[in-house]
Amino acid sequence: MKWLLLFEILYVAILILVVLRVLYDTRSGVKALAYILLIVLVPFFGVFFYFSFGINYRKSKLYSRKIVEDEVLNQIILTHIQNYSEQVLNSGLLSTGHLNLARFIRNSSTSPLTGNNSVKLLLNGEEKFPALLDALENATSHIHLEYYIYENDETGNSIVDMLIKKAQQGVEVRFMYDDFGSRGLNKHFIRKLEENGIETVPFYKIKWYALVNRLNYRNHRKIIVIDGKKSFIGGINISDRYRNDTQPENSLYWRDTHLMIDGPATFFLQYL
Repeated sequence: MKWLLLFEILYVAILILVVLRVLYDTRSGVKALAYILLIVLVPFFGVFFYFSFGINYRKSKLYSRKIVEDEVLNQIILTHIQNYSEQVLNSGLLSTGHLNLARFIRNSSTSPLTGNNSVKLLLNGEEKFPALLDALENATSHIHLEYYIYENDETGNSIVDMLIKKAQQGVEVRFMYDDFGSRGLNKHFIRKLEENGIETVPFYKIKWYALVNRLNYRNHRKIIVIDGKKSFIGGINISDRYRNDTQPENSLYWRDTHLMIDGPATFFLQYL
């Protein structure tokens, strides 16, 4: 009985330590809750799963120095975000019915609350890409792109042609692409961009001998910021597959959504 009691105490102690590790390491409340439920409901498998897949050891090693160096800066930015969000909450822009929801979102994340934005919902590629090309055409200062999937197809090339045109007009163009998600972009494609004055950066280059460690840490963002004033964010990558108007008849219908934003919210996407 004593051995059984000792085992139970040790078991509970280990669970508590693992749960504390999850809470310490995981920024997302939803993700932390999912890991904790898995650990509590399926203890041995849950602990094994979390330490095998829930912690990116390579990421921790790579970014430990950066995290220390940025700690003061991040605290300053967080304070600014909280103050800015509080001003918006007290500005009277929100109706009483939405005020509690806005406070909940503000308190449960580090995302800033902004006001006076114009937001347009873009359904699928057939709405996003024409709006994007039009916005790029009107860029005067800079264009920043960050994408998980960018394909060398009709859609991708039409946007590249516009980017090259704007770069030749003196607009600063910077393009970050995920090295795995956009693995179809060959050296010729990237060289074409760079030769025309576009800065390119692959996110976390794939090295096949370390594929397993790098495959799980990817950049899934789909963000474009234009002149720091207009931005696009959502689920639609740059690819023909997101356009239903060019697909063969009877093919599967692709449904996805993007947002076009004009206003202060763009500033915080620029920061990202």
